[in-house]
Amino acid sequence: MSTVQRMTAADRRKLILNAAGELFIARGYSGVTMEDVLAKVGGSKATLYRHFADKAELFQAAVEALCDEWSKPVHTFTAPPDADLTTTLTALGGHFAALVLTPQAIALHRLVTAEAERMPEVGRAFFEHGPSAGQRVLAKYLQQARDAGEIDVSDPVRAAAQLFQAMLGDAQMRLLTNSPHKPDDDEVQESIAVAVRVFLHGATASRGDAL
Repeated sequence: MSTVQRMTAADRRKLILNAAGELFIARGYSGVTMEDVLAKVGGSKATLYRHFADKAELFQAAVEALCDEWSKPVHTFTAPPDADLTTTLTALGGHFAALVLTPQAIALHRLVTAEAERMPEVGRAFFEHGPSAGQRVLAKYLQQARDAGEIDVSDPVRAAAQLFQAMLGDAQMRLLTNSPHKPDDDEVQESIAVAVRVFLHGATASRGDAL
């Protein structure tokens, strides 16, 4: 009995999704066929199509699986013991940076953006499993801080989206557009620290702190 035959249905589906994700990122949507995926994972065409009716369905599932897998460190993030809000948000910003600024994440973001007009369901899936999911994690800590009287925000989810963009929006955009000025680790960490400081304390000149 072959390795493929001994796999459970769940294991086989995961194998297919992993292979498809690698191929789509490397070649783009139009550069991958169902036969390419089959050649990479082995098994029968009937088995592949039993899991995914067509390439569009496989693409969406692969996008969702990649987002879910890559974002695990963010979803399992726990604030350092006795950490204040500044430390917690800064640490969480570092986790986001390690997720969204990698070459693989940038490549997937570009790929989904290129296909979203023609395949809006893929764009929705990417947003729900990627940015929106991350914003909900960040919003949880903002909600806790609001409940504790540390901050005053009317909508923690919206505030989370704004804080994320302040922390990493510039670095992410430069990478997405292949800007000649790529952000280095020190610049990313400084951006996170400044964004958290401004978010929590404002940017008025009376504070005496230069950004």
